[in-house]
Amino acid sequence: MRIAIGLLVALGFGLVAFGYWGLETAAGRRAFDEMAGMIPFGAQVLGALLLTAAGVISAACWWRGRPDR
Repeated sequence: MRIAIGLLVALGFGLVAFGYWGLETAAGRRAFDEMAGMIPFGAQVLGALLLTAAGVISAACWWRGRPDR
């Protein structure tokens, strides 16, 4: 289970970072202008969902007393 949580966290942070770049930097705004800006926004939302899922799974494992699974 640690591997799955680690993958979810890594992918989530990557998507959030990509979304931040695409929406908040000048280079990102040039690359994703007008309606294409939905791509980084969607990546941020998906990244946040993955990070939330990793937190819920981690909390459930901790609650059950199985941190190694």
